[in-house]
Amino acid sequence: MPRIRGKAKTAEILTLEEAVKKYMHDGIVCAFSGFTGFNRNPVAFAWETVRQGFKDLHVLDRHGSVCTWLLNAVGAIKIQETDWMGWGEMAGKLDVNLERNYKRGQMILEDYSHGAMALRFLAGAIGSPFIPYYAPLGSDLYNPDYDALGRAGMRDGQNPRVARKKFIQMEEPFYGDGDVVLLPAARPELAIIHVAQAGDKGTARWRGVGTIDKEIAFACDKVVVIAEEIVPESDLRKQPESNQVPYFVVDCIVEQPWGAYPSAVPFYYDYDAPFMRLMDAASRSEEELKKWLDEWVYGPKTWEDMIDKLGVKRLLDLKADSVTGYSTRILRGKKPAPRMKMPLSVARSGY
Repeated sequence: MPRIRGKAKTAEILTLEEAVKKYMHDGIVCAFSGFTGFNRNPVAFAWETVRQGFKDLHVLDRHGSVCTWLLNAVGAIKIQETDWMGWGEMAGKLDVNLERNYKRGQMILEDYSHGAMALRFLAGAIGSPFIPYYAPLGSDLYNPDYDALGRAGMRDGQNPRVARKKFIQMEEPFYGDGDVVLLPAARPELAIIHVAQAGDKGTARWRGVGTIDKEIAFACDKVVVIAEEIVPESDLRKQPESNQVPYFVVDCIVEQPWGAYPSAVPFYYDYDAPFMRLMDAASRSEEELKKWLDEWVYGPKTWEDMIDKLGVKRLLDLKADSVTGYSTRILRGKKPAPRMKMPLSVARSGY
């Protein structure tokens, strides 16, 4: 049956704890926002999900993130459909937690290409059951022998959120361009999107890299928006072209400053690569990982306590400037980023 969106939603404003308790459940099919482990990961939501003990999650991921790292650290993910098994380019790259769980047979990994996952969410966003895509024809990504969900017997039509086929390869019928692959739409139950600002009715906005977050919001049945700040809806309506997520697809708004840490929210704060490297180092030993979880996840009473534990100096160093959107105080290689004296285009061209 085609999925038809009904009337506009009325978003509710909840605390982080309330939102996780209401919208998460064991076995949920969900998707997280952001770009790898470095941009607008809804980490606070994943952190609270771990604390509340939800399990057997089915994550449709555009690529790994701090969220999936955290969930894999406690074995909460049962199925992960993704295009990259890493979580942070400057933090070890490979998600060691995921690798450990996968090798033990504790989770299922279904692999697609970057473009394929993006188009699957696009199909879900526009209400199409599938979408055609050429790349990467000829690779083992389209080898039926490596259909993980098929091998697990999950493509039997019993779960409406699991496609009956991973792909269909066919001859392109309109222009004679050879074979094309049809990919199933992504249809998660819940999207968790971290944004810079959300209106009190649910309209959401961010600056910087957006990846496919807007498509994720439209593809999912329910949408929880985690915002650095809630602002008057009327203020966001002054520049509607700057908004990405409309109020009528949002179910819940959570105001959670620093809710994406240690990833970045451009023009609010930068990512904390040294902290992420400590996370990666801890994950390489199960004993050290348990200590890290006890200290940073189970120890603090609230997300605010966790952020407070970082210390004022660290937070000030991460604070982004209002021109570049990044911090000019943290190291970029061997020295901090230079302060902006003129637009880069002017510096390079001379005018």
